[in-house]
Amino acid sequence: GEAHFWYLNITDSTCNTTIRMNKIILLLVTVIAISIPLVSATIGVDVSQAVSPSHFSCMHNDGYRFAVIRCYRSSGSTDPNCPHTIYNAKQAGMEHVDIYMFPCPHCGNAAGQVKELHSYLQRYTALNKIGMLWLDIEGTQYWKTQSYNRAFMAELVKEAKALGFHLGIYTSASQWNPIMGDEHSYSHIPLWYAHYDGRPSFSDFRSFGGWTKPAIKQYRGDVTVCGVGVDQNWY
Repeated sequence: GEAHFWYLNITDSTCNTTIRMNKIILLLVTVIAISIPLVSATIGVDVSQAVSPSHFSCMHNDGYRFAVIRCYRSSGSTDPNCPHTIYNAKQAGMEHVDIYMFPCPHCGNAAGQVKELHSYLQRYTALNKIGMLWLDIEGTQYWKTQSYNRAFMAELVKEAKALGFHLGIYTSASQWNPIMGDEHSYSHIPLWYAHYDGRPSFSDFRSFGGWTKPAIKQYRGDVTVCGVGVDQNWY
């Protein structure tokens, strides 16, 4: 009888130990899961054409969460599609709506161009609907000498800040270096860089212009999403 009773005690003890161990393992797994930061990935588009609410809704349904809309063109004029495309993106539920400005260095008067854009957005009551203004710095054919370009850039940035824009810069090493040379004055401004490797990741980024960390990556250009020509972006 005693042998049988001793066997039962061992079984009960083993069972209790197993239950306790399972609880400890579950607790450890929970702690580890909580301590590991969640990696968030947000995708978006930039557009240089009119986009309807239904097209933006389609994009939103496909997982796109932000839109960057062209509002100033390289010809030195505001983009007529800009205001309503901003409204349409907001209406479709895009969480973040930014704009970009393709300045016209050959037109001169950088401050005047920024003022023109600001007045235009103000006229359409669109200023409070946007997050950031990105200055599009690309295309050596649109620019002049590096000394002129640096002075023009300084004027753009100064006026944009004076008017209250939250500022960012869109460019890449292959564009910035020949246009601006060894200019490192703007590394405190968020960088949106282009590298069409099809990978929504910053692992390819190499420092330039003083920037050591980007804010957004344009990883694929000239694609069609929901029937609209866009560039794809990620952060």
